[in-house]
Amino acid sequence: MRKHLSKLLILALVLSAFAVGVCSCKAWRTISTSATYVQSNDSTKTSATITTKTVEEYQGVKKK
Repeated sequence: MRKHLSKLLILALVLSAFAVGVCSCKAWRTISTSATYVQSNDSTKTSATITTKTVEEYQGVKKK
């Protein structure tokens, strides 16, 4: 009985992995940008830095 149960469990795991792998995929992309602006006058110099970070998520489905 125990041998039969372990074979059934392995089969269920393999089928689950196959179903997840065939049906869809998910991917993430992180984009970081930075810009520095400098303004100079006769006596002063002022700078400002702007930094952004965007995370994009893609969900793909396999075509039949």
